[in-house]
Amino acid sequence: MTKKLFEIISQVLNVPMTEINDESGPETIEGWDSFNLYVLLDEIETTYNVKFDLDETLEIKNVGHFKKMLQRHGVTDF
Repeated sequence: MTKKLFEIISQVLNVPMTEINDESGPETIEGWDSFNLYVLLDEIETTYNVKFDLDETLEIKNVGHFKKMLQRHGVTDF
């Protein structure tokens, strides 16, 4: 389930959850810029109690990448 992850993205980027999917990223969400990416990273790390390294953060291109990173850290309920 991706509801919690989508809620975080919706709140940080000020976009309705209905407009978020795995392919959503800077090209499809207007508020997704470099600053908000780091706010988003912080919120996700805090919520899921994980810490992403620099290489992982450089991989992020869309919501699907967040899911893959969370799975790498053992998170399955996102």
